[in-house]
Amino acid sequence: MSKTFVLLDYLDYLRRRAPFLAVTCGTALLLSLGISLLLPNRYTATARVLIDPPVGTDQRMAISPIYIESLQTYQIIASSDYLFLRALDHFQLHRSKPIDQLKRSILKVKIPKNTRILEIATTLPDAKTSQALSLYLAQQAVKLNRAAVGETENDLIANAEKASEEARTRMVNAERAWVEVENIPVDRTAIRSMRVDVAQAQRESARDAFEAAQRRLQEIRSSIGYRGERLTIIDPGVVPERPSSPNILLNVLSAVLIGLVSGPFYLALDFNYHFASRFPRRMGTVSRAMPFSVSPQKP
Repeated sequence: MSKTFVLLDYLDYLRRRAPFLAVTCGTALLLSLGISLLLPNRYTATARVLIDPPVGTDQRMAISPIYIESLQTYQIIASSDYLFLRALDHFQLHRSKPIDQLKRSILKVKIPKNTRILEIATTLPDAKTSQALSLYLAQQAVKLNRAAVGETENDLIANAEKASEEARTRMVNAERAWVEVENIPVDRTAIRSMRVDVAQAQRESARDAFEAAQRRLQEIRSSIGYRGERLTIIDPGVVPERPSSPNILLNVLSAVLIGLVSGPFYLALDFNYHFASRFPRRMGTVSRAMPFSVSPQKP
């Protein structure tokens, strides 16, 4: 039995079962539309934060893939469980799910490829709350970054001040040793000359160390606020006017597409069953001659 005959017979079978296909697509459309209308509206708002590199950073490093990859740290900070829980408590949002599931349904944080923009998107049933939540998370991420950078700078200043005080103490001791050398009697010239050389070298070394420690302290103090990346909110977001979900048009089109695919597939199975029952002796040949298969040519 030729493959062309089977294909034509199948197409004629589809034509005769066209009402079934129409009912399948219509049912899928109506079900999808009804479910989409019953689902509650959810609104997505997005706040954006610009990540500036430290002052004085080589611009070639600021655009390098390695540096861009390191910015994922801020994505982890903005999506941390601690910060998310603080936001839930701040807005008194009900925790209807475990924290990890709730965060996946509400929060989405990402850094678009090859950018230094941190995007914080939140999805909630209330549009105003969604925008306020995304902005709050952005503000808290900026504060956490500034606190971390400030703590590092405070540690640097404390260490520099400690080193400066130690250098000052060494310098004072060296000056005292120099004064003691000045009080050695002149008749002990050989001993005095040797101690003068040692005291003078120690005094100069201590003074140089103290001046270097002071310069280091001054540099650290003048660079406060410019050591780590600077996070700036460049887009606080707006209150969304249209719901992000459910997407009724997308759901309906998807349902119709599924109906258009599943209907002919079911009819193909049904056609194969009835065709095989009409020609039981050629059942194997019919299976190979289905419109979706290629049968070998007979010699």
